[in-house]
Amino acid sequence: MKAELQRVGMLPDLSHDNGAEDAYLEDLLALHAAWRLYWQAWLRHYAAGKAPPRQPETALLQALHGPEGRIPPNHREHWHALQRTCHEVLHLLQSGRSSKNRRPQGFSQAIETALQLEQRCFDEIIAQSKSLGEIDVLTGLPNRRRMQQELLREQALVERGGRAFLAMMDIDHFKRLNDTYGHSLGDQVLREIARVLRATLRPYDGFYRYGGEEFVAIFPGLLPENALPAGQRICQAVATHLFATQDGLAMTLSVGMAPLLAGKDPQERLAAADAALYAAKREGRNRVKASLA
Repeated sequence: MKAELQRVGMLPDLSHDNGAEDAYLEDLLALHAAWRLYWQAWLRHYAAGKAPPRQPETALLQALHGPEGRIPPNHREHWHALQRTCHEVLHLLQSGRSSKNRRPQGFSQAIETALQLEQRCFDEIIAQSKSLGEIDVLTGLPNRRRMQQELLREQALVERGGRAFLAMMDIDHFKRLNDTYGHSLGDQVLREIARVLRATLRPYDGFYRYGGEEFVAIFPGLLPENALPAGQRICQAVATHLFATQDGLAMTLSVGMAPLLAGKDPQERLAAADAALYAAKREGRNRVKASLA
């Protein structure tokens, strides 16, 4: 159960596009820069026995509270924690009169809290940068790199007696679509299919853009007798979707499925799903084939 909850936590929230995540990273960078400018100014004026100027503090508060309305919901708790810590530092630094001969009340605590604030902000920047490196920019789905990590975790559960299936999915005649209508419409179709399939899968199923027009899904706990019906739901969801294009475009995809097996390399099982996918292509597309061995 813990591994499943971790997997759910790593799935992208498609109610927020990747632009919101990019903006959040920019807000983190701006906050970090504003904090460093404020802290350096405070230390410089403290050493000179002068009151710090207001402008760096004003800029810091703007960087801290200006982005409030656009912080993605999944990051708000952390942002609010940064706000609380920042105000705690400001209060400690302002609790006594600054001079060369007299420290503000709680000065040592202020120094420690200030260092913690900068480190937390920096750690969040690194974590967010890493996360964006594992997200496909076009679709907002986790990418192949993230899929490989989660595939290994799922295989570890299978080794302890769990079950899981893999699905390789490929959009039918996608090259023809790009050649006929252009890559802009092709990108639109990829985004729509990603959205449709994410809504079709269970919340705790892993779903990834593998590359080009290929997607991968990981179905934890799926029984062999339910593999084909799961793949058929995927095919039907795309085949019945009305794409938002001027020509009323219709698209289909083909699916190949294979189980993860104890003692087997998960890459080998991914190859088995891929082989089943191409069997579905050979048999006419818009269908699912499953390899149960």
